[in-house]
Amino acid sequence: MGVVRRLRGRPFGHLPRTDQRRWAHAYLLALLTTEGKKSVRRLAAAVSDSPTASQSLHQFLNASPWDWNPVRREIARRAEASGPARAWILAPAVLPKRGGHSVGVHRRFCARAGRTVSCQLAMGMFLPVGDAPAPPAASTASVAAAADCGDSAAVSVDWRLFLPPQWAGDEELLRRNRIPAAEANNPRPMWVHALDLVEAQAARTCSAPAPVVADLSEYSDSVRLIEALARQGRDFVIAVPSATALATPATPGMPNDSGARPRLLQTAPTPVRIPGSHHTYRAFAEPGQNSARPNRIWITNMAHRRMGQLVGLARLHQLPAATLRALETDFGLHDFEGRSFPGWHHHMTLSSAAHAYRALTAEQDEQTLSRVRFVS
Repeated sequence: MGVVRRLRGRPFGHLPRTDQRRWAHAYLLALLTTEGKKSVRRLAAAVSDSPTASQSLHQFLNASPWDWNPVRREIARRAEASGPARAWILAPAVLPKRGGHSVGVHRRFCARAGRTVSCQLAMGMFLPVGDAPAPPAASTASVAAAADCGDSAAVSVDWRLFLPPQWAGDEELLRRNRIPAAEANNPRPMWVHALDLVEAQAARTCSAPAPVVADLSEYSDSVRLIEALARQGRDFVIAVPSATALATPATPGMPNDSGARPRLLQTAPTPVRIPGSHHTYRAFAEPGQNSARPNRIWITNMAHRRMGQLVGLARLHQLPAATLRALETDFGLHDFEGRSFPGWHHHMTLSSAAHAYRALTAEQDEQTLSRVRFVS
């Protein structure tokens, strides 16, 4: 029963009521043991024989007023237990939804699906765990090594939900979905959610700040995040759309022209400026992008890092994709049943906790997990 005691411990110890801790534990166990779709009814049946279990589990998820932030802090603490994270990785997540009543649902083009979908849009913070290469120089061998993320995985430790502007003016939607006034009165673009995640991670970590890594090449306002991080003095490697206006500043032997000269970007980090900014950054494209204009351009303020190291950091942006697939297929990321803002955050937190347990627990007692039952 050691694994059961571990699941009952730190993640939910802050919950004030016994029934909240019991149902948090039950939900987590059910996510870990239920095959297929993670509906509330199927999750409840996995851990309880009571006919009222699904109602109790739904109540805990959607109506119970518990704080999800301590659970997220514990996930981050566990992810950093073996050492500081090499990067703080930001990644957007598109969560397809049917109907128009779930919190934040709207229609938008999804590049992955290749079509316009009805969905929720979220921004997540991911911490890499496991081994990774650390190329010492910008040699051919080091750049090749940087193309591989080694045995790394990524754990999702925090989430923000994007609310489209049309939601702010609909009082009925705001009331019905229990959206806090701070969210409803000040709809935030994705780059602000990304900045908020970075600041939250900085506040909870016990380690030195890590470089912020994000592929925001589908977001035209990603330069706003770059400027905000630069003002805060944070290191970053962030991909921007290839059409982003960049200028090469006047330096000895380099004319003051517009455009970042893609061929130069593919061989060495090039000094660039974003129009209207007084900061000088470095831009580069990943090796092997032979098109006239790379699909994405990476911007960094880390002048002390070599090309191989920068490419290695940039490649970490691939890790959240695998995490999101695992969350979707194994931990019910898309299976949330409810409409409320707190319910969405509760579900995302518990799905992340279940995935983190799988990723971070060396010895997993599957037989014990499968035998645990509860009653409501």
